[in-house]
Amino acid sequence: MDRLQQFFIFTEVAKRQSFSEVANQLDLPRSTVTSAIQQLETHYGVRLFHRTTRKVSLTQDGQRILPECQNLLFDYEQLEQLIQTQKQHYRGTLKISMPSRIVHQVIIPELPDFYSRYPDIHLQLNSSDDITDLIEKGIDCVVRVGQLDNSSLIAKFVGNLIMVNCASPDYLEHYGIPEQLEDLSQHKLVNYAGPVGEKQGVFLYQDGTVMVDSALSVNNTEAYVTAACAGLGIIQLPYYDVQDKIEQGTLVEVLSAHTAQSLPLNILYPNRSYIPKRLEIFMEWVKDVLYKRCIVIF
Repeated sequence: MDRLQQFFIFTEVAKRQSFSEVANQLDLPRSTVTSAIQQLETHYGVRLFHRTTRKVSLTQDGQRILPECQNLLFDYEQLEQLIQTQKQHYRGTLKISMPSRIVHQVIIPELPDFYSRYPDIHLQLNSSDDITDLIEKGIDCVVRVGQLDNSSLIAKFVGNLIMVNCASPDYLEHYGIPEQLEDLSQHKLVNYAGPVGEKQGVFLYQDGTVMVDSALSVNNTEAYVTAACAGLGIIQLPYYDVQDKIEQGTLVEVLSAHTAQSLPLNILYPNRSYIPKRLEIFMEWVKDVLYKRCIVIF
């Protein structure tokens, strides 16, 4: 292991205050992380961390050295990206988190195009509807649907997702087709109780709000769509989520005369003074794909 890698491990241990967490995050044996720190301490003749069975903390020397190591790694990353930019050749790993339906329906079908342009960028896609702590999990950027909480994250606004209401043909044959919002009181609505959208337990329209009265709540989009296909009720969600089902006739759009409130679509990344070029080009590529495939409006 070269000195630069040891410096990187040192900064990670300082940030996480745990040898084990850094080993798990970097997919390294814990002994490798421990050895890297010991080699640094031996080489420079200083002790970098106080170690107990419960806690790892920086020594005075460690506190003094940490900012310089961070600056060194920052400068190295800038140099790497400068060289790659001049050669128009990008490489490295990006950790990305997106809602599962966006990964399956939108991103993966377009990835052959991305890899034809950037074959040496390795993507780790986390398919999740949960809000992810980017710093703690080491995630480079996330795609999120819905209103954003105040945070230190930087948001790239993509657009607003067109929303639809739909149900299965069997459900509509049994319960009838709603024509007005008032009709929904006689229908079954599936409740989405996950993180998408600002409010839970309601259907939002430009001309009114309908409270969800349902025997079923789900917390991910896959289950939400499956529930509607099974005839369990009406759902309201972004059009791209059910475009294939509507085209196949598995689901039928209802209440098209009543415009559902659109949901904002954003790409978020940590507040950094410097963005690696590979992350920058990936976010631009994703933004183009989302705009093209997700049926967004401004």
